[in-house]
Amino acid sequence: MDMSFYMPVRVRTGAGCLKDGAKDLRALGTRCLIVSGRSAAQRSGALSDLVATLSEAGIAHAHFDGIEQNPSYASCLAAARAAKDLGAEFIVGVGGGSPLDAAKAVALLATAEDTSAEALFAGNWSNTPLPIVAVGTTAGTGSEVTPVAVITTPEGRKIGIRGPSLYPTLAFGDATYTMSLSPAFTRSTALDALAHCLESYFNRTANDISRLYATRGIALLAPLLARCAECESRPLTLAEREGLYLASLYGGLAISVTGTAFPHALGYFLSEQYGVPHGNACAVYLPEFIAYNLKVAPEEAAALFRAVGVDALGLTELIKGNLPPIGVRLTHTEIEALGPRYENNKSLKKCLGTVDRAAAEAILARLFSAT
Repeated sequence: MDMSFYMPVRVRTGAGCLKDGAKDLRALGTRCLIVSGRSAAQRSGALSDLVATLSEAGIAHAHFDGIEQNPSYASCLAAARAAKDLGAEFIVGVGGGSPLDAAKAVALLATAEDTSAEALFAGNWSNTPLPIVAVGTTAGTGSEVTPVAVITTPEGRKIGIRGPSLYPTLAFGDATYTMSLSPAFTRSTALDALAHCLESYFNRTANDISRLYATRGIALLAPLLARCAECESRPLTLAEREGLYLASLYGGLAISVTGTAFPHALGYFLSEQYGVPHGNACAVYLPEFIAYNLKVAPEEAAALFRAVGVDALGLTELIKGNLPPIGVRLTHTEIEALGPRYENNKSLKKCLGTVDRAAAEAILARLFSAT
């Protein structure tokens, strides 16, 4: 089997890893811009640890905390301008997938001559981004180890930009920072990690390396999803949260090779138009995705479920046990209006078998039809 694998990110994990990172950060420069959302970086404790470590390293910094869930081009551009004003030599993203993805776009826009949305989303950039540091505070995104940033266009569409230069240079994964996550957010991000693993495993571009990562991620997640389902009454331990964080990294490593498949592609509109959290927006399609692959890829499915310690029905039940009602209903006209999004869609083309626009519309009708 032909294989292609490239992973340039230096990853440091474990309690206190960021506090021990002064030397690594100092190697990147003497000025940086911190990019985060409004509160999660502070609430998790990651921001205060980062600021202390930067001070220890003698690195001047400014903080841009205007990144939204589903980060917008406008906020990324504003942060890039702040980075230029500072003379930042690197960008640090602190938070979940939104700030980490935004940090990649900020690093790119900060060195670009053409900072228009058209150039960014068309991939018409040859400039080298500023170095990127990722400090994760959730266990789901995997953005710490991927070359992808999903940014919302001025028109409100979530679009992925991708390139080898968008891999972070350095990532810190201290699961202690995930202890402040709410039960709902813990479940949503865990489901996102599971979606990454499943969509990467059942993917035309999968290879032995990506499937090893995906399989290991699912094996870690299966028992932890059972715990996530009851985490209001029995909060997760640090060891369990470390397991979730590691699984999210495995998912990120897997999709860094393959990208995603139809659950992500069909999930974007749920976040854009209905405010559904990203992990839930993808996970609502996972039972369909599992059932579909049992039919079109029975040998691959059998190998996966033998390896992860849970069968297809058991994993489907774990997904449903962590997924709240989505509450979205679509008319036939609304489903047809979404159809053009799935014409020649790259993620749909990566599915095993054939998933085209007609298949996507049929899935939407089964899950959300108002009639």
